[in-house]
Amino acid sequence: MEIKQKIIIFILFFCGCTSNPFWEDKPTKKLNISGIVIAEERVSDVPVYVWIEDLGVSGHADATGYFSIDIPSLEAENGNFSGSVRVFYYIHNYRASYSDLYITDGRLTSAQTDFDEGGRLLDSIKLEKLVSLDLTIDSNWNRSAGDTLSFSLNLNIKEHPVSILAHVNQPGGQQGYEPSGVLFSLNNNEEVYYDENNIDFLQRYDFDSGLSITWTFYIAPDDITPFVIDDYISLDQQLVTTGSYQVRPFAFIQQDQVPNELIQSLGILDTENISVDFLIMPLDMIEKSIVIQ
Repeated sequence: MEIKQKIIIFILFFCGCTSNPFWEDKPTKKLNISGIVIAEERVSDVPVYVWIEDLGVSGHADATGYFSIDIPSLEAENGNFSGSVRVFYYIHNYRASYSDLYITDGRLTSAQTDFDEGGRLLDSIKLEKLVSLDLTIDSNWNRSAGDTLSFSLNLNIKEHPVSILAHVNQPGGQQGYEPSGVLFSLNNNEEVYYDENNIDFLQRYDFDSGLSITWTFYIAPDDITPFVIDDYISLDQQLVTTGSYQVRPFAFIQQDQVPNELIQSLGILDTENISVDFLIMPLDMIEKSIVIQ
């Protein structure tokens, strides 16, 4: 009888508990931040990139500037995350901005400065354009006829000085340099070519505010090659095929306040050399294409 009473008490003890008395799973909660970020003077539909430093979380604003980003649980066996992180808002030719987000023990801190307790941005963010970029190029290039392609990139520096890294070419027997480093992409970047024969070295340009500069590019028919060469296929079979190519000159705008990790999170590992990765850089510029024959 005494043994039955102990068993009954033991069962009632478990049934009366709302959680396991011997171990208890830590509660998990997914955090979310949201808000509005507006890129002034935007001429394309490029979305604003939103990146949370130290947490490895990112997303994009929609066409209206609204973003909503879920942050996975910040709870861990060795302790929950606590500290302040910066939420960056980025388009390559805009001045980057950020908001502070405070987290305590894996939860949003009640004492926020830029967000409310629910993770909503208190004030909308306005991004200021650093450089306007405008490409002027013909609609066709007849390489088969031996024509040299000539086009220009116009840069209008806004209210802040900027530093830009770009490739240059030093023509044989001439003094001075010509701009170089141009990507030609076909079929959503499945085929990418560039003017490899024109690239001599990297040049840094320091421009004051209010300047207007025009870079003129010259590309001969035999200057462009595949960005990735397949050693198992003859080079003749990898020459440029006829089609409509998106054109993007390489011009990296330096911003000291932008962490290298932000650029790397985009998938861009090298900022000092032209690469296929630069095609995914969020850049506000009207895309121009050319039919190459």
